[in-house]
Parts: sequence; C-alpha cells; structure tokens
Amino acid sequence: MNQIDAIIVDIKKMFAKQPNTIYEVRVVDQIYSKKVNIFFEYYKIGKATHSQQIARLDSEYREQIPEIIAKIRKNTGLTVNSNI
Repeated sequence: MNQIDAIIVDIKKMFAKQPNTIYEVRVVDQIYSKKVNIFFEYYKIGKATHSQQIARLDSEYREQIPEIIAKIRKNTGLTVNSNI
C-alpha cells in the first residue's frame, strides 16, 4: 500500500454520513515550503467548518496533485478542492 492509498483509508474512516453535513477533502500546494497538505473538512449547514490535517506530503508529490485529486474523488466520492 502506498502513501496515497493510506490517505484514502484514513478519509474513509473519518467519513461518517450525518444528516445536514457537508464533507470535503482539500489539497493544498504550499508554494514556499514545497509541501502538499491534505485536509478532511466537514461542517453542518449554518455551523463552522472543522478541518483536520490528514497528511503532509513531500515535494515529489507536487507534480502528481491532479492524479491525487482524481484518485481520492474516485475512491471516496467526496468533493475534492485544491488551490492549484
């Protein structure tokens, strides 16, 4: 199992279908530190967003961000946002 597959397993563990709750995954390319952060975010309608960092990947993954986004979206069915 590679690191992306482990991240997907972690996302599936955190995803608990609750009524009136929005779930998302956010992939952030940190330009200055050359890292890729992946966050699991959820919020109830009208409430504050809760964000939890799942992973911090090294610079070698920066080129693979579109593939990472597609793989997470395909395997979890969640919305995946990015800053790229």
